[in-house]
Amino acid sequence: MTDSIALPPLPEPLVVTLGNLKGGVGKTTSAFFLASYFATVHQLRVLVIDADPLSQTGYSWYRRLQKENVDIPFELIAFPSRHVNDCITDNAAKFDVIIVDAGGESADIFKAAVPESDELILVTSVSPSEVKRVPSTYRAAEEAAAESSRAIRVRVLMTKVPVTMKNGINVSTEYRSQRGNLEDAGYDVFESYVSGWKWYREAADGEVGDGAENPIADIAEYRQVGEELIRPYLDAADNDRVPTLPSALEVPA
Repeated sequence: MTDSIALPPLPEPLVVTLGNLKGGVGKTTSAFFLASYFATVHQLRVLVIDADPLSQTGYSWYRRLQKENVDIPFELIAFPSRHVNDCITDNAAKFDVIIVDAGGESADIFKAAVPESDELILVTSVSPSEVKRVPSTYRAAEEAAAESSRAIRVRVLMTKVPVTMKNGINVSTEYRSQRGNLEDAGYDVFESYVSGWKWYREAADGEVGDGAENPIADIAEYRQVGEELIRPYLDAADNDRVPTLPSALEVPA
């Protein structure tokens, strides 16, 4: 698409893990729409690994879309195992991008995915109880990455964001407060956020728009998230710089 940024050189494959040691924050929905972004906007071969040991929601959505003969632009496999690192390695030569949906209540699976990742996205809503789980998820990632030489960039993506626009800025008190807590603690928070949650969730589940040929074709705000995700690789190419896992951070109050 002409209004998207050019695709910079990426790791081969680019491995993106979406995690939070709490379920229901939007990991699976984000995995679906980011996979669609890479597959449709940049025409890349994309694999989603559903590594959630409790629900396999992603796999259920994927199968439902298949049964409805929806053209899904990426592949998905269920692999809810602490050996998910082997699954990543086994599929590395077949795909340009691998997105891992990990976390939930399984720290072991999440920690197995982290050392194989180039990008770690800590997904959270604006709920204070969910934001407070970000530090424990980050600490688990630090432990997992401690003996790895791989460069890993860590960012926080905020979902289910309420929107109150004023002069082009979202001035929602709930959003600004929780975003401020994360930034004050030193976390790198995506400038982009995801707001229209019911639409995304239903679209991924194949329930939006009667007769829609492909309900996940409209990636909406995830286009901005995807382009912000790959922008550091443009900067790295220009400046000979590699994004890395930051040092220990303070815990948000």
